[in-house]
Amino acid sequence: MKNGPLILMLISLLVCNAQQQKNTFRIGQKSVLFEDASRNRPLATEIWYPTHDDALETRPKENKKELFKTIKTIPNASIPNQKFPLLIVSHGTGGNRFSLTWFIQAMVKEGYMVVSLDHYGNSTFNRIPREFVKWWERAIDVQYVLTQVLEDKDIAFAIDSSKIGGVGFSLGGYTNIALAGGHVDRTVHENEHGTERAMPAEFPETDEVIDFEKDSLIVSSYRKYKDLVKDDRITSFFVMAPAIGFGFHTVDQTKEITAPIFIVAGKGDQVAPVNKNAEKYHSLIKSSKIHLFNENVQHYIFLNEATPFGKQVAPAITIDHPKINRGEIHQKTLVMALEFFKGTL
Repeated sequence: MKNGPLILMLISLLVCNAQQQKNTFRIGQKSVLFEDASRNRPLATEIWYPTHDDALETRPKENKKELFKTIKTIPNASIPNQKFPLLIVSHGTGGNRFSLTWFIQAMVKEGYMVVSLDHYGNSTFNRIPREFVKWWERAIDVQYVLTQVLEDKDIAFAIDSSKIGGVGFSLGGYTNIALAGGHVDRTVHENEHGTERAMPAEFPETDEVIDFEKDSLIVSSYRKYKDLVKDDRITSFFVMAPAIGFGFHTVDQTKEITAPIFIVAGKGDQVAPVNKNAEKYHSLIKSSKIHLFNENVQHYIFLNEATPFGKQVAPAITIDHPKINRGEIHQKTLVMALEFFKGTL
């Protein structure tokens, strides 16, 4: 074939050009406030996306009281006229849409659009006691935000809706397992230890006396939404240190899960111990794979790297084992995530 070498050269140039474009992506950022009127839930959302804009990248004004390091972005930058796979991120209990910007930054630079949201009543600056135990409603939050994003013509044109992945940490890890088709059982079983359902450190102080097992608002929410958590639009899931393992007992609760799920956690996790969470989920989900870091890797390793101030005032979530470097664990996690999504989206 006379034109064979020429065709190969053109293909090589196209691949090289695509790779160069990916490597030069900057991070655009749009802030949106969605409101699910049916549940009276405002859902603050960030949309992070690849951009070729060469405007000066900015980061939030330096705040000496910031707990975690921030990333550079270009607010309201233009979106390239091409299709990107989409990842939607769910934070841990009491966290927020910026909790995993180390992950978001890397994925955007690799050519992914990323959406992260604050879960109403269970985020850093909006803490409502009942919302801390209505775990199943987080999946409904994600579903609502995903629908809004896919219906926004100014954003949706750049989304490959056949390639949508879910990402979550801690309670956000459970959220993604729910979105995959996992159904939590909120019933307290006789063989459970009370400590398994102890309220997290992030739980807000309240003078109200709430019976979390019988409270009518919690019970009615569970009955209404417990079977509505699965979202088939999201076709693969990457979860870090997933929690709420105490609510899963049999494969009957995970039989609807067919999407690939990658679970990563640390054997030193004392908040969501792997034997009762990560490993338990892996044993119950046929389509899952798991990677466990060693005994020195703890739960909050998957949050952003901390500032000196953060380490001073919040050591429990910012300081890791002396033998562990949070940035190095992040890099290893990113390698696994990129390989996983490359093979599943």
